[in-house]
Amino acid sequence: MNEKLKIVILGGGYAGLLTAVTLQKKVHKKRADITLVNKHDYHYLTTKVHETAAGTLDPNLIRFPIVDLIDSERVSVVQDEVVKIDLAKKIISMKNGSLPYDYLVVSIGGSPRTFNIPGLVENAFFLFDLEGTERLREHIESQFNMYKDTQDEKNLNFVIGGAGFTGLEFLFEFLEHIQVLCKKYGVEKSRVRVICVDAAQSLLTDYDTRMSQDVYESIQHLPCEFHLGLEVSSCENEEVSFSDGSVIKTNTMIWTGGVKGNTVLNDIGFEQLDGRVIVNEFLEVPGHKEIYVLGDAAVSFSPEGKPFAPSAQIALQQGQYCGNNIAAKVYGQPAKPFQYIHRGTVMSMGRKNASGIVYGIHINGRFAAFMKYVIEMRYFYMLGGLSLLVKQLKRNSKNEIKN
Repeated sequence: MNEKLKIVILGGGYAGLLTAVTLQKKVHKKRADITLVNKHDYHYLTTKVHETAAGTLDPNLIRFPIVDLIDSERVSVVQDEVVKIDLAKKIISMKNGSLPYDYLVVSIGGSPRTFNIPGLVENAFFLFDLEGTERLREHIESQFNMYKDTQDEKNLNFVIGGAGFTGLEFLFEFLEHIQVLCKKYGVEKSRVRVICVDAAQSLLTDYDTRMSQDVYESIQHLPCEFHLGLEVSSCENEEVSFSDGSVIKTNTMIWTGGVKGNTVLNDIGFEQLDGRVIVNEFLEVPGHKEIYVLGDAAVSFSPEGKPFAPSAQIALQQGQYCGNNIAAKVYGQPAKPFQYIHRGTVMSMGRKNASGIVYGIHINGRFAAFMKYVIEMRYFYMLGGLSLLVKQLKRNSKNEIKN
């Protein structure tokens, strides 16, 4: 009897988890051992971290034990952190052990894009992972609490670096929650200053202009300052400096300047674009048909040769595709190239407002907010079918009643 193949998946985010769920259905346990390696024992919804960071959503509502989302009889879960990938020996080195592989799926996410701005890594908060957003949430609360005693403007000056999708989603959410924080800590709303800056000359660059227009119309009535065409030049402990020479005293710099590849892949020799590994039409690393790179760690291209922007939508499709692709190889079947289907984009603008383009149709307001919720619930159906979807709907319902 032939030895079972070893399939190792690095990362339990959208792409990695969907790869595991697809493989457990497609590949018989007699043919392969599937192992999912993740830094934490939980999976979380990256599309909701702006809400947990702003303080409008309990982090526990977007965090799920991985063992509850996969078939533990088919997929082994290892909680560890990847240190190195040995291509010659086909071994993954981790902090607490190692794993051999026949097929490797790398979906370990990316890292914040900081443009080498001095002090940013050391002093800014990043809307990047659940741990970071929880720290930001606690920090924001502490600043309101401290202001009661210090009356120091630094406590209530909040700078958001980036007027793109993530930055604006956080901004709208945070502005809504400020009212709650002011009431809780006895702070006048006029004392709070929120500043959003971006080097670009417009909001929501690279997105449909109809979405940008929705944002422009909404911000006219918001207590927030926008400074476009302005770069952050440095970020110190208690102040942020800008390219025009201006300085803002603050304890809170929130950076949303984009994503680059994971540093684990920097020295491995794979060809990269802006720090992300370039993959072929099968999501394989050229020259290594046994290795797939997905999600924020990878860059794939449209038929026209344009790189796809990293998003949850493409990560989910890559995960499903990769699981099916590997299953085809295991059973000696031909694999089809990856074809990304862009169904649209919906951006939240607070709890009951959103803007988006779905299948080419512009939507906004409460209906768009509802559609964003439908998209989020669809993910649970993809993961665990109707049973998981119903479970999540009940969970959400209990939270609404509680609030």
